[in-house]
Amino acid sequence: MFDTVNGLPAHPLFIHIVVVLLPLSAIGMIALVVIPQFRGKVQKYFVASGVLISLVGAFIAKESGAALQQSRGVTDEHHDWGNRTFYLAIALTLISALWLWLDTKPKSMVRTVTGSLVVLISLAAVISTVLAGDSGATQVWEDSARSSTISMTADPEKSHSTVDPEVTSEPAETSEPAITAAAVAGHNSANDCWAIVNGSIYDLTQWISAHPGGSGPIESICGVNATAAFTNKHGGQGAPEARLASFKIGILG
Repeated sequence: MFDTVNGLPAHPLFIHIVVVLLPLSAIGMIALVVIPQFRGKVQKYFVASGVLISLVGAFIAKESGAALQQSRGVTDEHHDWGNRTFYLAIALTLISALWLWLDTKPKSMVRTVTGSLVVLISLAAVISTVLAGDSGATQVWEDSARSSTISMTADPEKSHSTVDPEVTSEPAETSEPAITAAAVAGHNSANDCWAIVNGSIYDLTQWISAHPGGSGPIESICGVNATAAFTNKHGGQGAPEARLASFKIGILG
């Protein structure tokens, strides 16, 4: 539902609503609670509207983030902080609504306790938003840096130097070495991971620790023909296919 906007991933667009508005609204709620002079009707209206819009934005960001994780991969850290931020946005909306209602009543201990909860949840929401944004920005930066240097990490000279003696001679029609399935099967660990995809051989050892979806999906295909697994997960997706190509070391022979 929230996968794309005009063909582009929706998550980077909607996440900015949360990154900007949720901390501002949380700070606004803290100001309403601790500064009585700030409790005008206009201020309450704008802050309450900000909290509500932040909740909607957090929901859309969560759903679009789940879609992005399925298609391109999102680090577990970013995924977890995104979920925490969404739940804190729910909590902030509910506790803020209660406090705003209590503020129309005579002062009471319940309002004081509720105000304290507003402050604590607001601070937690700000911190969670910052950490979610930081983990997302870190992934984008690392992916960008990795893409710009990926040809270096997949240097043909380096790849050829690690080819087993089981690698057969190169066919006349291609410069790529032909590697047997038996040779690939010997590279079946996290420290030495080769896989077959669509008749080509890839050395995925360096990609295990960097894979956005975690190391498990890559470790599960070490030493085997992973054509079906890759096609089911990333078939027709340009970015994953281009990244996979950078790890190619030969063809199945």
